[in-house]
Amino acid sequence: MKMIQKKERILWLSLVTLLTVVLFFSPFEKAKAISKEGEVYLQILHEVVAYIENDFVDPVEERKIYTGAIQGALQSLGDPHSRFMDKDEFKEFQNETKGSFGGIGVEVSFQENSFVIVAPLEGTPAWKAGLLPHDKIIEINGKSTKGLSLTDSVNLMKGEVGSSISMKIERKGQKEPLVVNLVRELIRIQYIRSSYLSETKTGYIKLAQFMGKETTSKEFYDHIRKLVDSGAKNLVIDLRMNPGGIVDLSVDIASMFLPTGKEIVSIRGRGGVLVRTYRSDKSDGKFLDIPVAVLLNGGSASASEILGGALQDNGRAKIIGTQSFGKGSVQFIHPLSHGTGVAVTAQKYFTPSGASIHGKGITPNVVVSPIMASEEDKFAFDKLQKKNKLKTFLEAHTEYNEEAVKDFQLLLESEKLTISEPVIRVFIFSEYRSSSQKPNLELDLQLKEAIQSFSKDK
Repeated sequence: MKMIQKKERILWLSLVTLLTVVLFFSPFEKAKAISKEGEVYLQILHEVVAYIENDFVDPVEERKIYTGAIQGALQSLGDPHSRFMDKDEFKEFQNETKGSFGGIGVEVSFQENSFVIVAPLEGTPAWKAGLLPHDKIIEINGKSTKGLSLTDSVNLMKGEVGSSISMKIERKGQKEPLVVNLVRELIRIQYIRSSYLSETKTGYIKLAQFMGKETTSKEFYDHIRKLVDSGAKNLVIDLRMNPGGIVDLSVDIASMFLPTGKEIVSIRGRGGVLVRTYRSDKSDGKFLDIPVAVLLNGGSASASEILGGALQDNGRAKIIGTQSFGKGSVQFIHPLSHGTGVAVTAQKYFTPSGASIHGKGITPNVVVSPIMASEEDKFAFDKLQKKNKLKTFLEAHTEYNEEAVKDFQLLLESEKLTISEPVIRVFIFSEYRSSSQKPNLELDLQLKEAIQSFSKDK
């Protein structure tokens, strides 16, 4: 059986990303003979279609009827990642579009006929607008996403750099949908950045995505080596808002911190049958003695969860933060007749302890929530945004400092609005943060806890 393994495809705008490994099969390679019961229901289906075509009050395209039936069959599985792809969708899937267009910088998953945000990528329009993991995109430029195909939805979100896009967001815990207006940008992601925090002798390394297979693993190693050589006695790996990427990269990085032969992740199929186990390799480039903490949150998915789960289950790292997204499955992609295709979830990832990642995620050893804007804070930000006050403020300042904080408070006072000081500080720091700037421990409560955990363990 010819089988081509394809790593996760990342669509830089706001496209559906499986955040999984997908396996391609030849057309009809695994087609199964229809059972007698199946023949009965196929006959019933044809009869129903005939009555629809003859009797339904409005004309209906035959293609639409049968496509709906196929989609209904897949939806009956209760799995958001098993889906039918029409000719255009399947062609786009095979082309692996990678964002040579303007985007907003958010990874999404297609679930229950809705686009669900996995993670906004740091520094992008989506991130700056405050979009969160598990937000549902229910409208794009006034058009409902319900029932839209992948191709149609993607086309709505694509656009020229500098053009505007409006999205209506449904957020858990909020009665009314949010309307978010964004300007598309050319998305460029710096995969790795690191800082040596000399006050606590801690190395901090942020991995934005598991992408760039040829270089990222080596770059990650080089960053760690530089931090250790600078005097780092502890290491914090920040995987927050990291939606995943190439699974092999998570295995490579996990191997750097685990003795040879330790289980990293296993893949199991129907009935829990073991398909494959990934173990740490015999490479010399390992960091086995330095204490490690890993930061996760609701935007940490797939490869992030594999790395975090491997280090946690092997007793190599503590997980600090909040529950991760819970995305860990493998789709088999089957080409169908007439240029269409179908994705069927066939396997799932399990951590070394035997826990399924999919739908559950990784539970932190220490749960710490970040500084978050209250509803009153969000209301004030929305008012400032609509009046173009935020843009004016940001253009008038160049960095995070006490003067900028004071000026923002004066702006709020003039507009008769209120935002808590910690939220103001997080907002300004995030807006002006450069890739070379060190994290702020007073504003990053999860990182602060991770560093404190090292002294607690001594």
